Amino acid sequence: MSKKTLIIVLALVLLGGLGYWWWSKNKSIKPQLSDQIKIGALLPLTGDLAKYGESGKQGLIIALNEFKTNHKNLNCEIVIEDDKADVKVALSSLNKLITIDNVKIVVGAMASGVTLGIAPTINEKKIILIAPTSTASDVTNAGDYIFRVCVSDAFEGKSMANYIANNFKSKRIGVIYINNDYGVGLKKNFIESAKAENLNIVFENGYNPTQKDFRIIINKLKNEMVDLLYIVSQKEQIDFFSQCKEQNYKPQFTGSTMIEDNDLLNKLGDFLNGTLYTYRSYNSSDTGVTTKYFVDAYQKKFNTLPDFYAASVYDATKLALKTAFDCSTNNTDYKTYLYTLKNFNGVTGLITFDKNGDVQQGFSIKEIKSGNFFFKD
Repeated sequence: MSKKTLIIVLALVLLGGLGYWWWSKNKSIKPQLSDQIKIGALLPLTGDLAKYGESGKQGLIIALNEFKTNHKNLNCEIVIEDDKADVKVALSSLNKLITIDNVKIVVGAMASGVTLGIAPTINEKKIILIAPTSTASDVTNAGDYIFRVCVSDAFEGKSMANYIANNFKSKRIGVIYINNDYGVGLKKNFIESAKAENLNIVFENGYNPTQKDFRIIINKLKNEMVDLLYIVSQKEQIDFFSQCKEQNYKPQFTGSTMIEDNDLLNKLGDFLNGTLYTYRSYNSSDTGVTTKYFVDAYQKKFNTLPDFYAASVYDATKLALKTAFDCSTNNTDYKTYLYTLKNFNGVTGLITFDKNGDVQQGFSIKEIKSGNFFFKD
């Protein structure tokens, strides 16, 4: 080998070594196609909120499949844990995700109480949490590593109070609510807004999440001559409305997003016609490219229309995967990335986080009529 050739070979070896050193040093900045993306998820797949968790899981599956389609050479995994909508279970599952699965981003939780319960651990460990449906107002101040793609109850309560003030000013209003973080927070915000509108609230009553018999509450509502009821409920609402029908009590029903429940509609049929409720900006009939892709893919796989819970987890999962792909593995960089994110195009609306990790989106009013759910004109 000539001296000139030897110099060329040595130069190439040196350049190759320097290139490998640079790649090794910087590969954590942005995942390469040969790397693995792994995130976690906390969903209530069993227990009282399992129906919402199952919808959420299906939305997650669509988001994961979409991401894999767009990154065919990337090894991508989502480790799903069942939090049972229970803080103790969620803490145990979160610890497993952090210490065994080594995830840095978690999609969840769906229940506000669970998100608030695990918040100290999330912030201590500097793990990113992207909550799909934890709407309680207290989540706003839950910590610097907690983000949510859903709107705070503070805005939902105000939206319904404004609508009632503009359409039912003279009504005697009653408020009943499930006694958990979600129910108490939304009830508080509704009442504050209603009082600001000078609405006439004559009755207020909380109830235990496990309550089955609402007849005493219904009788009190009758005695107070409540002719407009605002209810903040979850799955137990089926028992409440069924007993209203039995007792021949039908004021103007109003409520929150949770009213949109096919099980409720299937059981009570036309009895709930005229019921009004707030609903977030997600609309499965939207013909925009983002929503249409999601709805078509969901229908093809699960043979049904995706609800708000599926859509919210879909958005949270897409955002988590995008963050993991675009950022370094440094937790602070993940956080900075999300705080500086602008107008992420989700099916629940454009997502930009404020200084508290909250999104600012509007609410619509929907109505039950002719045995279905419709947006008000």
